[in-house]
Amino acid sequence: MNLFRKSQTDQILPAEARKRHEAGTLFVDVREPDEYAQVRIPGSILIPMSELNERYNEIPEDREVIIYCRSGNRSRQVVDAFREQLGYTNLLNLEGGILAWYDSGYPVDTQPVGDTYQTISYPEIDVVEAHARLQANELLLVDVREPDEYANGHLPGAINIPLNSLSEHLHELQQASTVLLVCNTGNRSGMAAEWLTGQGLTGVINIDGGTVAWLQHGFAIEK
Repeated sequence: MNLFRKSQTDQILPAEARKRHEAGTLFVDVREPDEYAQVRIPGSILIPMSELNERYNEIPEDREVIIYCRSGNRSRQVVDAFREQLGYTNLLNLEGGILAWYDSGYPVDTQPVGDTYQTISYPEIDVVEAHARLQANELLLVDVREPDEYANGHLPGAINIPLNSLSEHLHELQQASTVLLVCNTGNRSGMAAEWLTGQGLTGVINIDGGTVAWLQHGFAIEK
């Protein structure tokens, strides 16, 4: 089952979202705190995608909620996962994200706000430390991106277990003393780390910056 399949019934265009905004509909921003701190839809609340496993109950089930991110991709994943895994039917994805909202001429809030990360329940390491530890073959490296992303280039030795398939591989992951997680930038792997930690795994580590940071440091990838 693909938890992130696209449904046309829970997309909302900026023009209609603007009407709901004026009517008081709750908007939830699932970007990271530094993105939210720079610009946001007025009145929206921040629940980063990487914190959703712990904070999902902050999203109400009894009224309409519009979920957004930068371009609509991360929020698309959130809406689909909440529908399939938790049975939420009240969430709408802002098509095109805050970029489309801004391009439509609708207001944004750029007043400075402090970053509001919650304390994470798992350790993170940067790509330099990850590279050194992988040279020693200490870890099970898991890429939680989608198969097409993985096929386009991944960290050497990484196995591909997409985020929406983690539960199917839980037993396999429980056998490893240490699981090192990676995605594109560290957001999805952070979600995976939160979920696996919640399942009782104690050797879970997230790579901060993900594959993007790995490439920026000049480290090799496999295809």
